[in-house]
Amino acid sequence: AQIAGAETELLSALTNLANNAVRYTPEGGRIDISWRRLADGSGEFAVRDTGLGIEREHLPRLTERFYRVDGSRSRDTGGAGLGLSIVKHVAQRHGGELDVQSEPGKGSTFRLVFPAAPLRCVAAPTTPQPASDAGVPAGDLTADTR
Repeated sequence: AQIAGAETELLSALTNLANNAVRYTPEGGRIDISWRRLADGSGEFAVRDTGLGIEREHLPRLTERFYRVDGSRSRDTGGAGLGLSIVKHVAQRHGGELDVQSEPGKGSTFRLVFPAAPLRCVAAPTTPQPASDAGVPAGDLTADTR
């Protein structure tokens, strides 16, 4: 499926979620990134990690501009507190929503769900796509942080 919308905004949101997973998943952890069409026709981009996790009381505020769960954690990883705010606004501009599930010590799942209306089905490529610069084979959306 393809999403009709502002490509640079969508790419920024998807990249931000993937980068956060890498930033907050310790060495030896696991990150899974997926895109799938849901039964109701909507689309879901999900990033699941086995990282640090986030305590429940912080979840409602994660998308506030400049909000940081832990100031020392942000200094260590270089976060400015804007990324998830941007993700939320991009999702909203495209009719979607951001859902966050997390548990300290067990990791997090960030889901961007887009309604069926801006999605369009396309045929899967018949030839392999080139590998990304990150060294992950094309089509393999799982990465270990070793």
